[in-house]
Amino acid sequence: RSSSASSPCNLARQTLPANNLRHNQHQQQRGMSVYGFGQQWTGALSRGPSNLFADEAYELSPEEIQQFGECQNMVPLDGVGDHRKCVAASVGWGHTAVLVTDKTNGFDDGSKINNMEPKLMVCGRPHDFQTLMRLRRLPPFVRNFCVKHTLPSEDEQSSDQSPSTLQRIATYFAGENEVTFNEDECRRYNNVPTLLEIDLPDGDIPALEGGIIDNTAFDMHAAGRISRENGESNNSRLHTRFQNTLVANAGVTAVISKTGTLYTFGLNHRGQCGTGSFLPNVWIPSRVVGLASTRFILDHGTGSGDELFKQFKEQENPIVSVALGLQHGVALDSEGQVFCWGKGERGQLGLGRRMAHEGREEEAPNNEVYEEPNQNRTFEYAVQVASFYDPYSTISPSPDEIYAPVLSQQDSKVRMVSAGMNFTLAVTESNIPYIWGKNICLNPNYSESGVNLRSKPVQDSAYPRFIPGLPPNLSIERVACGTHHAAMLLEDGSIWAVGVATDRPLPLWGEAVEILAPGLVQMKELVSFTGGFGRTVVVFGTKSGRRQVIEIQLWSNEEFRQNGAVRPSWLDWLENQEAQEKVCSVHRGWMHSVVVTEET
Repeated sequence: RSSSASSPCNLARQTLPANNLRHNQHQQQRGMSVYGFGQQWTGALSRGPSNLFADEAYELSPEEIQQFGECQNMVPLDGVGDHRKCVAASVGWGHTAVLVTDKTNGFDDGSKINNMEPKLMVCGRPHDFQTLMRLRRLPPFVRNFCVKHTLPSEDEQSSDQSPSTLQRIATYFAGENEVTFNEDECRRYNNVPTLLEIDLPDGDIPALEGGIIDNTAFDMHAAGRISRENGESNNSRLHTRFQNTLVANAGVTAVISKTGTLYTFGLNHRGQCGTGSFLPNVWIPSRVVGLASTRFILDHGTGSGDELFKQFKEQENPIVSVALGLQHGVALDSEGQVFCWGKGERGQLGLGRRMAHEGREEEAPNNEVYEEPNQNRTFEYAVQVASFYDPYSTISPSPDEIYAPVLSQQDSKVRMVSAGMNFTLAVTESNIPYIWGKNICLNPNYSESGVNLRSKPVQDSAYPRFIPGLPPNLSIERVACGTHHAAMLLEDGSIWAVGVATDRPLPLWGEAVEILAPGLVQMKELVSFTGGFGRTVVVFGTKSGRRQVIEIQLWSNEEFRQNGAVRPSWLDWLENQEAQEKVCSVHRGWMHSVVVTEET
């Protein structure tokens, strides 16, 4: 059972006490566990092959919780227990990715975070999306038959073994996987009912959020290496700590290592792994290519045309943050440069430029419409997003100007990135939020009262578009995206969002609206800020030493937005069943969710 949109409650009107605990942005604590709830047949709850078809912790609907007083229970993910602790997690559409470490490798404060050597583990369907969609539509008894007989059996040792009759029948009902050429790897990795350890190449180790990027990481990449060879030094780095280092989405997983190297694996028929090819699957973690500015590749690359960028295997700088959309990705490097790759047919990669006369009464010269040659192209390698126009420019364009003025190189350096299903979000060092992609801006030619043949109320934006509406002089501290909304947490604790409303398909892209008033979130005690599908989740400390967790959605109704903070019912279960544990982060997925906790 899957939950529909949660109804708002009056939590926002309660006064929550502040806490004197220090800010936990770069602090992890001991004994961290991970729990989940939702549909188990995907394997994403890591309950093992014998429990794939059990309803141990199915997701309750809002009606079951509110009208019948039921409490959402959870189950621990097998593979994270007595000897391991979870230090990071992310959920995709049908799989879960976690970073775990041995409990003997503990640490007490943020200064020791770099001493940890976490391991990457995945469960569920990390290389699957199309089959997952088909299986979900099947009747449960047919779906269970298909899942059971497409699991790799223990005695399967080689790809030479022919599928059994039952396996052939199950494959027929589930549908052929049209994006794989390696059936053996497909059977091995497409259905992982228990957490499976995944090694990074060359013994590389995953990085953790808040970890310090050491000099070795800077020196090993192209810019650092060239500076060292030239006897130069560069100590004025914009980002010196890692941000989001692990992300899972629709059949793709991305992880950043301690060296600042970005790896991806999973489905790739749209180039969404960014590894330089359109091979249908990337079975093992592989480096994203092209992660350097256009100028840097032109100066130091070899080849010509597309090959110049595709064959640039090095990174210019360490990558500090990564996010994934449905079939595209975005990364941020230590110098504030942004790169996108994958499907770009609806502007998801941000390669267009704003026209000088857009939004003005005067028309463009000769009424011409200009487009960048590659602005809606799909790329199998990373390309730089460089055209952040200046929304505050007071210069009127001359009649012969084509493009709007852009920010200076310094002002266009980016501080944070995130991604929704088909759009991308970035916030610059100058605190300007931008968004680009599919259906993310209002169509100025659309009228609710008029005849709108062949037009929609929203349209795509192939260039980074400024998000208006935020209160002035307040810093954006965190960003998080769901499938159809983007949320921004400001320094006063308020949360603002743009996107499609939860309660009805109303586009709210014109300007940001407040979905949580200041005063509830204690920013000094902020623990995590995440987005998943229709929800934004914030975790922060309270005076009692407990953690408060609230979920917010983007409502079209103003009253709902003012009183829409919800305390999830699974928090009652956790406090009753595991009273010694506190919530670290919440990760909401399509058919399952995961909660990371730590011992008090």
